[in-house]
Amino acid sequence: MDLLRLITCGNVDDGKSTLIGRLLFDTKSIFEDQLAAVQQASERRGHTFTDLALWTDGLRAEREQGITIDVAYRYFATPRRKFILADCPGHFQYTRNMVTGASSAQLALILIDVRKGLTEQTCRHAFLATLLRIKHLVVCVNKMDLVDFRQEEFERVREQFMEYAERLDGADIQFIPMSARDGDNVVEKSARMPWYAGTSLLYSLETVYVRNDANHVDARF
Repeated sequence: MDLLRLITCGNVDDGKSTLIGRLLFDTKSIFEDQLAAVQQASERRGHTFTDLALWTDGLRAEREQGITIDVAYRYFATPRRKFILADCPGHFQYTRNMVTGASSAQLALILIDVRKGLTEQTCRHAFLATLLRIKHLVVCVNKMDLVDFRQEEFERVREQFMEYAERLDGADIQFIPMSARDGDNVVEKSARMPWYAGTSLLYSLETVYVRNDANHVDARF
């Protein structure tokens, strides 16, 4: 069975950990006791929903501050492919940790909060991903539920990123509008965005072709 190594990157609070939690939850890769612990932690924080981001924030400091500091690796599989997923921090001061996670990845999920659009840290992570020869970028335009799933908001962010992507080195770029918290277009196609003709995130991860990506001929420093 094929193995795909991927990372999540982007600006802080754009939904990276939430997306991973939703992806693992919807693919039934979270055990019941783990889910119960996340539900209890969500209740202690006063949330009216299960905050799936808490499952990937493994360090105590991360749980207390609600941020990602270290690179958290998660493993899951579907009938089509196995995955090693690295949740990378979004804060500027932890950019070196993002580089560590990206060094062995084949695909990068770049999260963008649709309300904020493209930020300096988003551009920095996208550039570093391509610098490390990650050839496949999936730009996840997240939190579409907060803009009533309007297509024009998605297109605005897509145009912003494509304008910046002219500086990137030949990356294969795909855009997916989603709501990571609610699961729209994560594992299943969302009925709340009928204007989106593409695939769900999981289908893209299962079908992306990466066998010819590695260069085993030329020397590399």
